[in-house]
Amino acid sequence: MLDAEGATVLAQNFLDQHFSQGMPLALVEGERVQVGTDFYFDCQSAAHLLTGDPRDMAVGTGYVRVDGDTGECRLLGAVKSAELDLF
Repeated sequence: MLDAEGATVLAQNFLDQHFSQGMPLALVEGERVQVGTDFYFDCQSAAHLLTGDPRDMAVGTGYVRVDGDTGECRLLGAVKSAELDLF
């Protein structure tokens, strides 16, 4: 089973590998929660996190979920993330 630090590395690597073109995404610092064996991370556009400019915000993205048993990463949609209401 993964610990929080290992899940964080996997989540950021997932974003770097799959969402680095166009509007790169990054994890929001401090926005991580564990539910059961899964870890959830809030993410946002790297530009918005750097500048704080609302014009740079990624809209419609959800949480990154890391399966604590398998390490599988998945970007959830905005609706599913809103239903979970973790942050």
